[in-house]
Amino acid sequence: MFRHLAHCKWIGSFLLVAGALFCNNAVADPVLDKVLSAHSIKLAWVDGNKPLSWELNGKPTGMAIDLCLDVVDSIKKRYNTKIDVQWVQISSAARFEYIIHHQADVLCAIAGITSQRSKTVNFSTPWFYTQTNLLAKKSENINNKEMLTGRTVGAISGGTSALLLAKVNQELNYSVSVKLVRSFDEGFKLLKEGHISAFVTDDIIIRSKLAEIPDRDDYEMGTEALGDELSYGLAVAKDADDMLNIINAEIKSIFISNKFDVLYNKWFMSPITSSGENIRQPMSERLIEQKNSFLNVGNKAPDASQTSITPQ
Repeated sequence: MFRHLAHCKWIGSFLLVAGALFCNNAVADPVLDKVLSAHSIKLAWVDGNKPLSWELNGKPTGMAIDLCLDVVDSIKKRYNTKIDVQWVQISSAARFEYIIHHQADVLCAIAGITSQRSKTVNFSTPWFYTQTNLLAKKSENINNKEMLTGRTVGAISGGTSALLLAKVNQELNYSVSVKLVRSFDEGFKLLKEGHISAFVTDDIIIRSKLAEIPDRDDYEMGTEALGDELSYGLAVAKDADDMLNIINAEIKSIFISNKFDVLYNKWFMSPITSSGENIRQPMSERLIEQKNSFLNVGNKAPDASQTSITPQ
């Protein structure tokens, strides 16, 4: 009987050790676990946001797309496995809902980091900084927010620009008629046809549109930003901690290797279409500072939690 008990004790100890080893090697992150189990990842993207994400030759392309593909390559190497990419095209207004409800694994599109959004999704280390501005026809003679009084102004529903426009409207005693749309293309169409007097969005999107259209001289951007600087990050679900760590490690690696400079010059300082569209948008001082913080020995690289977040 004692021999039997000793045998049982040995088996019990073995199971405990094996269980501990299994737990140590298991992926606690349900998003990454699903990706590794299915050997497939769902990347959400939004069309019409040059040079960050848009469709070219039937495929998603842009700076955010390249960053996400680098992340996928990092996962492949880290776990020595095959990962197929499934692209999930979504509207700008619904982009965070897809991440929250696990309908996509990573958001590869414009994703401004705000305190309100950070309650429902996790953001990576920022990789771009922008500001909100307005676009109007020169004939409307609108170049600052005070001139929006008595006008109909568009913004993308659910975006930071819509929240900022609501704040501006409050400052102007609710004298602005707000028109919410689902995409920049929809808003620009309304602007072009005269249904709205101005459209409020991130300045990089405005610069992209002005580089694209032949009648760009008929339009002008506001002379001053409408709000604080806004940082972009890739977004994942709140329970995707391991996935977030992988993304942050890859972004850090891209900065340190100077690959970020190559990507930035490709999308912001060079022609991005066969027609020669060129955004010609140099790196902002904030982005240069962040890049240098990765390169300087002894400096801790900023992450989403350490970066100033737009209080919305």
